Amino acid sequence: MIAVERDAPAVVLETRPAEFPRHTAPTVPTRRSRPVWTERVSAAVVLVSVITSLGGGGLVDSGGAYVIQAHAAALHARWADMREKGIPGADLAELEQQWTMSQATIVFGAGGAFWLPGGTEALARWQSETDAIWSRDLNRYRADAVLTEQNLHQALAPETFVQRKSRLDALSQARTPLEFATLRDDWAMEARLVPIDHRIALGASAIATQARQAGQLGIRSDPAADVLARSNAYADLGPLGRMSRAEFLTRSLLSTQKSLQWRLDAATVAQQNLQHAADEISIAALYGIDLSSLQARITHDRELFANALTVAAFDAISADGKDVTANADHAIYVVMSQTHIVSGVTFIYQNHPLSCEEAATSMALTHQGIYVSQDQILNEIGADLRAKSVDAQGRVRWGNPYQTFVGNVNGSESNYTGFGTFYPPLVRVAKAHGANILAYGSMSAATIYARVIAGHPVVAFSTWDWAWHPRRDYLSFDGQWIPWIGPVYASHVYTVVGVSSSQVLVNDPIRGQYWISKGAFEAGYSDFNEAIVFA
Repeated sequence: MIAVERDAPAVVLETRPAEFPRHTAPTVPTRRSRPVWTERVSAAVVLVSVITSLGGGGLVDSGGAYVIQAHAAALHARWADMREKGIPGADLAELEQQWTMSQATIVFGAGGAFWLPGGTEALARWQSETDAIWSRDLNRYRADAVLTEQNLHQALAPETFVQRKSRLDALSQARTPLEFATLRDDWAMEARLVPIDHRIALGASAIATQARQAGQLGIRSDPAADVLARSNAYADLGPLGRMSRAEFLTRSLLSTQKSLQWRLDAATVAQQNLQHAADEISIAALYGIDLSSLQARITHDRELFANALTVAAFDAISADGKDVTANADHAIYVVMSQTHIVSGVTFIYQNHPLSCEEAATSMALTHQGIYVSQDQILNEIGADLRAKSVDAQGRVRWGNPYQTFVGNVNGSESNYTGFGTFYPPLVRVAKAHGANILAYGSMSAATIYARVIAGHPVVAFSTWDWAWHPRRDYLSFDGQWIPWIGPVYASHVYTVVGVSSSQVLVNDPIRGQYWISKGAFEAGYSDFNEAIVFA
């Protein structure tokens, strides 16, 4: 039995109600989560109190309890730091519960449980479990981040190491579960954004192409600039920013693309109709028809075109262009249904077997009051009298009629003794004598008709028999291919001085003046399609 002194000082016990951290829900301790030593805290406190009151403190190491309390508090603070660094609170909940129970009763500034044998082992177990939780979660979050990065790499394929390096660097620099979790979440979102970003990029590219087409057509593309600017800004955003804007931007791109395509289609048709109308007015001008009022409408339509923003506006422009074309066509039809003969052209026969082009030019010049004989024209043109030859490849080589007269003017195509000249030397001589030449070179038969109806004689290169023949082009000595139907068939040159609805009036330097059908004229003329229009 132990004697108790009546005057022994009373033992003061400091007790605190058990509290749970705000972020951890209280749970009912299980047999595993509530060690035996925690169940005996109250009894231990009483025992300590009695021993202390009797001076028997030698059974308790108060210095050890304080050390354990300090280490436990530091470990508790580490748990808070771990949660801030990404360790889930649930993973630390059991340790937090044990800490709370250890602090339910405080004896002399230390948890009552730490005064009992086994406190050191409990602290060691807490430390071990803490390290295990940190290591396990860190490895798990690191593995998640690595896998997510690999998935993103596959989604972005093909992707070079240089493009990927920034992510790999971020992985190597991450140190906490929170940092790995952040990388994981960002990269998972990036992977989800890959197809979305691709669609947005394609949409923006299509609209940029449409905007260029609109510029080439001369139309405005107001919505394109805004949506392209937003697409550029989208590309600079982070994953969360892009995800929040992706759906609205995608809808804007699709609607803008449709709107622009509708306008482009309507604008293309409108432009075609305006161009057709302008072409018809130009043709009418060749016939000498004054369509200035229709031209004014086309000018106004082009102004409307430049500012049109709706399909309806372009359709209205198209309709007016069609109406202008119809009016111009009617005016041309009226003129073409009549017979037109150019007056003031003196007929001249050729005085050499091959001087038809010089004779035809002399006739056309008389319409302007210019009289130059065919012999004078021949002298001013000059002649290449070299004989034709055949090269190693079997090609006929001869002079260049685009430069001078080829062969002897008194020769013949059939025996390669003479050929003639084409339009450039004739134009050069005519201009040297003050002639006004309106056009020369390649032109259609319809253009010739229009010029004649407008009162202009035309020198046309054709065939002798007014029939089409296969060409046997030869290679000139200076390397130019020359249109030629000889030596089997002969070419000829005429002065066109009249047109009716179905015929063409020609001055033939050998056979005289006569009407030839438009069909025959176009058949013979199509072998060369070259002419000179005189004022």
